[in-house]
Amino acid sequence: MAERRDGERRMANVTRVGIDTVFEFIGPDGRPAPVSVELGYRADDPHAVAMTFRMGDNATTWLMSRDLLANGMVHGSGDGDVRLRPFTARMAILELYSDEDHAVFHVPVGGLQAFLNSTYDVVPPGRESDFLDIDSALRSLFGQ
Repeated sequence: MAERRDGERRMANVTRVGIDTVFEFIGPDGRPAPVSVELGYRADDPHAVAMTFRMGDNATTWLMSRDLLANGMVHGSGDGDVRLRPFTARMAILELYSDEDHAVFHVPVGGLQAFLNSTYDVVPPGRESDFLDIDSALRSLFGQ
């Protein structure tokens, strides 16, 4: 929520995009297992994409750069906890690193590109700063 100067609270106008898809988790033995993944995007956080991985009753959400995903399908991108690189014309490899684990997924490029295109309809590439409310973010940061 954003706060108005007169103290009245209002909901921020947030545009969201989301899809449900399936990635293939590549187990340590090399066998693929389907994993439900929800991709989410919000105009008020225009640089980030949320990926929520669901396996049974467990869900884990990772935030990653929209640019990393776009670049990773073509050239390979990322050198930290999130890495994406082309594998075949239809598939990319997503690697997620934590302190204890390393997970590898096969990601359908067509679905990921369609999702990214829908985010570009909301916030065009290069226009992210137009959608950031710096004043509101600073007020939230400082508890005002």
